[in-house]
Amino acid sequence: MAVAAFQKTSWESWVPAANFADDLEDGETIVLASSDISATDKNGADATAGILNQSYKAVSGTYLQIRVVAGTEALSVYNIKFKAVTSLGNNYELNVEMKIKNIP
Repeated sequence: MAVAAFQKTSWESWVPAANFADDLEDGETIVLASSDISATDKNGADATAGILNQSYKAVSGTYLQIRVVAGTEALSVYNIKFKAVTSLGNNYELNVEMKIKNIP
């Protein structure tokens, strides 16, 4: 699922993706090993280890994706930065906002 913003509960875990199709040239691919996905909380503090499972980082065609986990309402909205490095040496970035809203 390619999204610019989404909402989840702290319990939910799933895989959002950033679609770089509009940026890539014909034949250009995303290089997984060189690409990076990181996150910060609403205060700007690094939240990568707390909400992203890096073992699920993957490339699927024009999509760079990762599994999101946990998070807290008090620290959301989180900003997830998808940084794609390509086979042609280009660098692209897409930012996605993740809001935590638990069900009472």
